[in-house]
Amino acid sequence: MNEQQFAQEIRNALEDSTTRLPYRVTHRLEQARSAALARQRTSLVPKAAEASSTWANASGTATQSGGQTLWWRLGVSVLPVLVVALGLFVISVWNDTEIADEIAEIDTAVLTDDVPLAAYTDRGFGVFLKNSRQ
Repeated sequence: MNEQQFAQEIRNALEDSTTRLPYRVTHRLEQARSAALARQRTSLVPKAAEASSTWANASGTATQSGGQTLWWRLGVSVLPVLVVALGLFVISVWNDTEIADEIAEIDTAVLTDDVPLAAYTDRGFGVFLKNSRQ
């Protein structure tokens, strides 16, 4: 018997036993459950409000009107996007510079080589390079 079947059997046994309880007991249990849920709801709301105000006070931007808090949240939201965009821009510029340096190095090697420039346009030179690599 797995865990889910066991839990289902326990639930069924509890359901069956609640139908045999007197009305007075079920009514008291229902009232106690309602009171517990009401207490839980009221205790959660102040804690959530307290936590958000504590965070805002810790950041030093909470005001009565909430104007600075809006700007603070907007700045915190936009700042990471700007940092990523700036990083991508820097990487792009760096990559373009690397490619330009490689092309300049190849051009320099071609121009300073002992082979005349006309040899690079000759079809036979291309065939010679392919065969020499093999």
